[in-house]
Amino acid sequence: MRAAIRTGLLGTTITFTKDFQAPSSSHSALRPNEVLLHVKSAAINPVDYKLPRLIGGKIIGIDVSGVVDKVGSDVTSFQAGDQVFGRAIDGKGKFSGSLAEYTTANVDEIAKKPEYLQFEEAASLPTAYLTGLQSLRDAGNVKKGSTVLIIGASGGCGIAGVQLAKAIGAGRIVGICSGKNFDFVRSTGGITELVDYTDNDVMQKFLEDNVGVFDCIYDTATGSGAGEDYVSLMMKLLNKDSGKYVQINGNGSDWARTFAGRQQPQRTLVMTDKNGKPKLEEIATLLESTGAKPCVIVKPFDEKELEEGFNELKGRRTKGKIVFNIGRDE
Repeated sequence: MRAAIRTGLLGTTITFTKDFQAPSSSHSALRPNEVLLHVKSAAINPVDYKLPRLIGGKIIGIDVSGVVDKVGSDVTSFQAGDQVFGRAIDGKGKFSGSLAEYTTANVDEIAKKPEYLQFEEAASLPTAYLTGLQSLRDAGNVKKGSTVLIIGASGGCGIAGVQLAKAIGAGRIVGICSGKNFDFVRSTGGITELVDYTDNDVMQKFLEDNVGVFDCIYDTATGSGAGEDYVSLMMKLLNKDSGKYVQINGNGSDWARTFAGRQQPQRTLVMTDKNGKPKLEEIATLLESTGAKPCVIVKPFDEKELEEGFNELKGRRTKGKIVFNIGRDE
């Protein structure tokens, strides 16, 4: 089968192949809590090129949508033919890989695809939107009427944050991104204000006018790979009593404090929870309630497009999510 795999000494080289062995289609080969998926679409995230083979597995990718082909012996919530989306994590909790024609998935990591979403759109949801919901509502305590600042508003996680904040009921949603991306962010729905980080005068005025204002700052940019660090600049914008600063990336010391349980007051570094099925279902309901859909850049699944897609992702200037069509035309 066609697949994108990790090769090289450390397993960090991305390679396209047409003859990777597909998972066995026999019922006995599946773990009791697994399904075999015929993959229709798969989205990519920065973690996909950062993880070595030892951690990320042989096949690249986490986010997936597809059709159930076979079910394990203990599976009662899905049957062959069901259209689903979620994370390609197997019955032992290991990454099984989504950039392939077939993959396996733990039933606790997938949900039935909503009818209002295409396979490409559904595949773009899991990582970005699970992280967003956990960051905003759970860690950030965002609720109806909250004031929210989203840093990196035009990226995949930023757009997810804007749409989820709107669906949760936030009253003021401000996004920080490049001015050239303003129209794109506005088109996704939900944003109330935008700030151009490339305009020093505009940024300075925004910082002066919004001290202590925000209930939650959702930072999708700090620590994302090019030395960005908004924390010291933006912390003063938090409500000093109850505000939450939530990051999805950080440096080594940030992660060390997180694992040691010594995070700074009002500041949280989020790791996405396992067993995502209930939240995937909730995300689909939240988006449908506002009519929002994810923004996707759809590519065919071949060697040339795979290389271009990851180069665009590494360039950190993509608007929305890159998704590969793997089995959509079959």
